[in-house]
Amino acid sequence: MALILTPAAAAGASAPTVAVAQLPAVSAPLRTVWLNAVEIQGDPTLGGRLHMILYSPPEVTPAGGQPTFTYKWTRDNVVIPGANQAFYSPVAADVGHTLSGSITATFDATSSATQNVHNPTVIGAKARSWGFNGDGTADVFARNAYGQLLLYPTDGRGHWYAPQVIGTGWHIYDLLLSPGDFDGDGNVDVMARDPQGRLFLYSGNGAGGWIVAKQVGQGWQGFRDVIGAGDFNGDGTNDIIARDSANNLLLYPGDGRGGWLSPTQIGFGWGNASLLTAVGYFTGSEALSLVYKNQYNGLMISEGPRNGQLVGAATTGYGWQVMSRLGGLGDFNGDGDPDIYGIDYNGQMVMYYGNGAAYQINSMFGSYWKGQATVGTGWNVMNYVF
Repeated sequence: MALILTPAAAAGASAPTVAVAQLPAVSAPLRTVWLNAVEIQGDPTLGGRLHMILYSPPEVTPAGGQPTFTYKWTRDNVVIPGANQAFYSPVAADVGHTLSGSITATFDATSSATQNVHNPTVIGAKARSWGFNGDGTADVFARNAYGQLLLYPTDGRGHWYAPQVIGTGWHIYDLLLSPGDFDGDGNVDVMARDPQGRLFLYSGNGAGGWIVAKQVGQGWQGFRDVIGAGDFNGDGTNDIIARDSANNLLLYPGDGRGGWLSPTQIGFGWGNASLLTAVGYFTGSEALSLVYKNQYNGLMISEGPRNGQLVGAATTGYGWQVMSRLGGLGDFNGDGDPDIYGIDYNGQMVMYYGNGAAYQINSMFGSYWKGQATVGTGWNVMNYVF
């Protein structure tokens, strides 16, 4: 007879298994991210402040969400440890080396994009704009009728500290300037020319005083102007620009040790330029700027893109015949942009606040300036201000 298994009898038998299909994981669709150009702006010198920016906000398709940003700074294409913010201040190890980097914009785990900096920049020696007394703020030098050299320090927020006498007997010189750090020790220096055409370097000690003075040239009596140009040729050392009696502009590159490399001519026909002065990274780019008054009393600006050349000229305004002196001292009011001062024939010092960062974004006529303010009187008693 047939054997019939009851459920109880079959309990020990294994039950049939059912295969379950493995379904693909469900995830958000990939999105495409676009980034515009990435640029380094600011002062590419020892002690300066650089800003890595996107020219416009990133875009993502399909749209939605807000990005987070990751910054990477590099020195000669090697990542700088800890340099992962939008701002970076060059240190001694950066001088003479190329800084670059990238920005990464991330919307979600699968949607990001990276854009490299399009303008890698060589870091120059400390600029005159970072001050003589070591506090990192702009200063003004002035010589009075008694031959005293005075330092007018600022607090970096638009105010003055009490002036200090830092030298006597300076009446023997007919031309004074500050080239920034010219001898490579990290401190801002001063140069002076006597009527015999001898050029002297006074090495600063970084605390408002002096280390040593030495002669660094002769035959300079034929120049109408001698100005501290900054790192004009992009090799990491500070340079001098001079205008000769034929109104040619000559670049005298510094060697970073208090000496010189071979000079080159960078311009001609500058006979109509008066009050010629250097104003650093005034337009917010990596280019250095010269300003001067033309024959129509317009204030002109020419840029040197740190390749040993001057390019173009633009008018920033008119009516500058009221000024007897012009100068660039750095960032006077602490807003991050270099400023220019003018001293009128009544002895008022007027500070013209630069707008360099915004100018780089919109490049509109008139956007060089944020405004102006009178910041001192009685400066006509000084026979030299720089």
